[in-house]
Amino acid sequence: MIKTLNSYHFYVKPGKTDMRKRATSLSYIVQSDMGLAPFEKSVFVFCNGNHSTIRAIVWDRNGWFEISKRLEAGTFCWPNDENEALSVTVEQLLEVLYGGNPWRRLPVLLPTDAC
Repeated sequence: MIKTLNSYHFYVKPGKTDMRKRATSLSYIVQSDMGLAPFEKSVFVFCNGNHSTIRAIVWDRNGWFEISKRLEAGTFCWPNDENEALSVTVEQLLEVLYGGNPWRRLPVLLPTDAC
């Protein structure tokens, strides 16, 4: 059983994923599309096309944990391509779960002389 997530790596599958898929099919996506090893100490997170449902899978020695969250109202902020996100921190994932957008980038403004 998972005791702490601090020692796990977190990966987001950018874009949309068919949420009819379960852990075994999602692990094939991890291997083929993401180029990662699904049986490592990692959490893999997927989102459906309308951004209302996310699903995470975790391999735990002899089976899969599947965790899903479906919003009753609103949508999750989700990256569209690998340049936006692939490996994320647990803090970024929690930000998504609480309605934030860790992929939003604010412009860098440089102060100018007031003269």
